[in-house]
Amino acid sequence: MLPAPDPKDVSSKTPSRDYGVGDTIGGRFEVEEVLGSGGFSKVYRVRDVVEGEERALKLFDNAAGYDAVRREISALRKVHHPNVVKVIWADRTDQGEWYLIMEYVDGMTLRQLMLSGRRLLPERALEITNGTLAALDYSHRHGIVHRDIKPANVMLTRGGDV
Repeated sequence: MLPAPDPKDVSSKTPSRDYGVGDTIGGRFEVEEVLGSGGFSKVYRVRDVVEGEERALKLFDNAAGYDAVRREISALRKVHHPNVVKVIWADRTDQGEWYLIMEYVDGMTLRQLMLSGRRLLPERALEITNGTLAALDYSHRHGIVHRDIKPANVMLTRGGDV
């Protein structure tokens, strides 16, 4: 369970800072690449300097509020499915920014694949659809609704898995 935040953190309209390559987040995660940003978070590829592992770090904007962060972390921790990224832990930086550590998926998003101009065979399109639907079905059966399904949020591993 996450600790309750200081009330001033919840009402903050200040976005989390932008970290760059070489910066360290949470005293442990060295930024190797900025992967993207969304409605209330940024995602980085980081190296866990303690474990020597590559991870994905999702940094939530302070303005998102504790409740939004808590809901997402709680939902992701309940999902254990081969087509859903694994959550490792959640914490806060010294500046009070919430972040989530997840497995890093080496590959590309479905959006990147679509923009690459490569043609998908119908069989491959069905594999991607089936993998995505399997993850959604599992999540729905566990009371979790994603609310942001789009090609940019579907990852394809280098091996082709969804």
